[in-house]
Amino acid sequence: MTHSEASYGDLFISCGEISGDGYAAAVTRSLKERGYCGRIYGMAGPQSRSAGVEILWDSRLLHLMGIVEVMPSIPRLFRLKREMVDTVLRTRPATVLVIDSPDFHLRFIESLRSRGWRGRVVYAVPPTVWAWRAWRVRSLARNADLCLPLFRFEDDFLREHGVSSAWRGHPLVDEFAKVELRRPSPPDGGNRRIALFPGSRGSEIRRLLPPLKECAALLKKDGFSPVFSIAPGLPEDLRGWMRNELHGEEIFEGDGRELLASSTAAAGASGTVAVEAMMTGRFFVVLYKVGILSLLVWKLLGKTRLISLPNILAGEIVYPELLQKEATGKKAFSALRRFLFEREYQTRVERGISEARKAMGEEGASDFWAGLVLSSLSISCARHERVQDSKEKQVNGQKEARS
Repeated sequence: MTHSEASYGDLFISCGEISGDGYAAAVTRSLKERGYCGRIYGMAGPQSRSAGVEILWDSRLLHLMGIVEVMPSIPRLFRLKREMVDTVLRTRPATVLVIDSPDFHLRFIESLRSRGWRGRVVYAVPPTVWAWRAWRVRSLARNADLCLPLFRFEDDFLREHGVSSAWRGHPLVDEFAKVELRRPSPPDGGNRRIALFPGSRGSEIRRLLPPLKECAALLKKDGFSPVFSIAPGLPEDLRGWMRNELHGEEIFEGDGRELLASSTAAAGASGTVAVEAMMTGRFFVVLYKVGILSLLVWKLLGKTRLISLPNILAGEIVYPELLQKEATGKKAFSALRRFLFEREYQTRVERGISEARKAMGEEGASDFWAGLVLSSLSISCARHERVQDSKEKQVNGQKEARS
């Protein structure tokens, strides 16, 4: 049976991060290219809306970071979870696809199961159980029918712990497949632009903006041209606050990858942008600052010494990691200068970037995910039809018995 001939149910989708919105949009486009015509709806962002997802809740509702920011939002998040569970139970999609945001989505799928929902759950970008809070792997094994991790080592870990998992590569591999890696011209060659990325969450931005502004001041004194990124997916009030805080600084509000490609090096928040810097072949200084409570939890429950994914993939510190008190503008400036002016160090970093890129896997991850989601939709629909047939036969049997 071809995809166009198969019978599929609807897809409920939920994502909270800006990067998750991008993955959701890519999967949606791939599903439509494969001929899927069912309803795709749920919680997502502007990229998913453009791809054809029906937005019931804005994904920015989950743009939270750290225990201090999350704690006051718990009542609101519980209400949101309940609304979403009620919607799934009422609309009966064939499959629920959740992406990233583990603190919310693990509870969401647990609530679905506890309230009797037996449809399929696919978890893309599942929790980093290999790094910390490993006990959550039991929840994945119990409540998710399939996980779609970003990296091979995650896939191996999940399988070893009884979780159904599938992996081909990271979706970013596709997006950078046709990008020609060009070594940035040295400062004396004319390119003195340095990209600065404060982050994509309110609390993260407020913590990192001061040291990055300090770094920018030092860069300008040294003849460089720092440029601050304001992520396109941020709420307008936060964007306005950043514009005000960055008055007098050069600002870029487009795609961060364009800024990376046009810069000779970068510094900023740990996360997707560091991976994008790696894929672009750019040096990146990672700054990481969280509240004291979040730090204590990490020290108690964390299992990895490295923060940045490029470093984890390379198995060594390719990108300097400036954590907590070390995350100062002066240290970020020094790390950038070392890379720009020490040729031996630059060569070592470039070799590490190359090794980390190899660990990203093959092309076709988004389409691979879409194919598995489509199979899940088909299985769920077939299961629903069998249940309906069984009910009809039971009703007919009762009618015949009465007659």
